[in-house]
Amino acid sequence: MVESSGITTVNLSINRQMSTAVRAPRTVFLRYPHGAAFGEPGNRAQHLAILRDLLVAAQTLDCPGIIVEPGYRWRRTELAEPDPASFVVS
Repeated sequence: MVESSGITTVNLSINRQMSTAVRAPRTVFLRYPHGAAFGEPGNRAQHLAILRDLLVAAQTLDCPGIIVEPGYRWRRTELAEPDPASFVVS
C-alpha cells in the first residue's frame, strides 16, 4: 500500500493522449466509448470490476504518471462479478 500525506487519486480514462498530456498521477485506461467509461449500461459485473481496478490502482501504483490498461474490450469482455473480499488490499 502506498503511504502518503495527501489524498491518493486515480483517474479513469478513455482518452490516453489527454491523460498523458495532463500528467495524471495514476490512470486506468479503457478503450471504451465516450459516455461509457464504466462499461455497458446495466452491466453490474463490469462496473464492479472496473471499480475494483481503480481501487487497487489507487493503493498500489506508487510512481506518478503511470497508465495501466486492464485490456477489457468494449462488448467483448465478459467479467464475473468480483468477490467483495477482492476490494480490500492489505
